[in-house]
Amino acid sequence: MAYAFRQNSGFADQIRAIAIEQIDRAIEATEARENFDETVHTLRKSCKKLRALVKLVRPAFADYERENGAFRAIADRFSVARDAAVMVQTMAHIIEQSGERLSGDGIGSLTLLDRLRQRAAHLRGQMGEDELLGLAVDDFRAARQRARAWQFDASGADIVEPGLERAYRRFRKRLEKARKSPDGETIHDWRKAAKVWWYLMRLHERTAPSVMDNLTTQLNMLGEALGDHHNLAVLAGWIASSRGPGDGASEVLLTVIADRQTALAEQAFGLGRQLAAERPATAAGRFRAYRKLLG
Repeated sequence: MAYAFRQNSGFADQIRAIAIEQIDRAIEATEARENFDETVHTLRKSCKKLRALVKLVRPAFADYERENGAFRAIADRFSVARDAAVMVQTMAHIIEQSGERLSGDGIGSLTLLDRLRQRAAHLRGQMGEDELLGLAVDDFRAARQRARAWQFDASGADIVEPGLERAYRRFRKRLEKARKSPDGETIHDWRKAAKVWWYLMRLHERTAPSVMDNLTTQLNMLGEALGDHHNLAVLAGWIASSRGPGDGASEVLLTVIADRQTALAEQAFGLGRQLAAERPATAAGRFRAYRKLLG
């Protein structure tokens, strides 16, 4: 079953089926072990989808804390190495896109990139990849058994409607908080809420495709901008903590990163205000009407 609702009834069965499909995909990718980085990306993406799914049903799901924590724990085992790899990609992109501004300190920038690559390789070597992947498979299999028996303290659309409105409220509130205090932490918190809202909209893609396709595309663009902003914040933190006295390359890089973050924040806030324009009750009613189109 695709990550989308197919009908406006039987939501308990649909939630269980969607969860099991995501778990099976993660198990299949993890057992194949063809490329470690791609495997980690796939299983972490499945964990994000699964966490969004249980957040949707949270008001009616007594086992929410256990299941959300289980999927978060699987992803967190790989977060250090994954973040290190993303830092390498982010640094390489900054050097590629800002060549002229970095021209005076190009050697220093490349030295920092080499250090990041060595750091990522070191962390990979310490992980015990096969053991971690094996643990992930075991945990996914246990989660699959539980998902088959998930029960909800509601029926029909009441399983999903309160959680949907709650997620949208969080999206709007964290947007406003980030606009008032646009630091790395508040923007990252908004990013997490925006990611959940994007996944919940993907669950509704089949309800009104002509409308939802554009909405999910715009939310994906928002998520990419906020994700880039966060990746730059992590990179800037590492550069600031590891620079030495008179490190011109680091100073220039931090300035370039700050300018890029400003541009990304402006882009995200402009898009976010449009995506959060509706009142929560209005948005909830709209998606309720869309679900009825499924029959």
